[in-house]
Amino acid sequence: MSVLLLLAALAGTGTAHAGESDAAVDRKGAYAGIFMGSGRTGSRIVDIDGFANWGNPGWSVKYDESGLVGGVLLGRRMERGNLPIRIEFDAMIGGKTAVTNRLDPRIMDETVRSEFRWVATARAGLERPLGRATVFATAGLALARIRNSVTDIDYSPDGPPWVDFDDSFRNDSTETGWVLGLGIEAPLAEASLIRLEGLYMDFGRSMHVVNHSGDGRCGPEGVRRPCPYAIGNELGIVRLAFIRQFGP
Repeated sequence: MSVLLLLAALAGTGTAHAGESDAAVDRKGAYAGIFMGSGRTGSRIVDIDGFANWGNPGWSVKYDESGLVGGVLLGRRMERGNLPIRIEFDAMIGGKTAVTNRLDPRIMDETVRSEFRWVATARAGLERPLGRATVFATAGLALARIRNSVTDIDYSPDGPPWVDFDDSFRNDSTETGWVLGLGIEAPLAEASLIRLEGLYMDFGRSMHVVNHSGDGRCGPEGVRRPCPYAIGNELGIVRLAFIRQFGP
């Protein structure tokens, strides 16, 4: 809340003195910065054939987690035909893992995990001055290293529980998605800016299988084959950045 009040105060001051101060704010050139913020993963697994939740094809479970993120950014602001635009790249780490054991809601012996290891984006956008502040919107490409897994634990009255590797999987992959962003920034000191920004990323669905041996049926009416799961991964971020401008 204090950050929002700070940016609002800067924007308000700039608006009141827009006529005399706009020329003093350099809105072109290269810049770089660091940021910290909060990220929230949003994942969903779909049991397509009703293998884990036996006899309920299409069963889906949503699971999420929040945590701190941090990283660096690099960009350039310019004008094309009096249209102010920006191009920006960033990279961040977080490492938060979202977990659920509701894939089989009756026994709850299957644990689903989704973890974002790192994220990078390349975005272009438009901006609009608001006195000494600037509001902007961006869109572009997002890359993320995501680890998705399902671990099935089997039990026996004659011994300890064990991992059923035939009904489990773990996949590490670099996924491609899209990103949208919206933010506001204002001068903090000479050649420095403070920014508050929100980003939303969607990496689509990835397909995975369990019952690797194909010796079980994929649901009561299913055939004997590997059984598919679909996992969708999304990420939302709110971050505060401190930026240094380097001029044209």
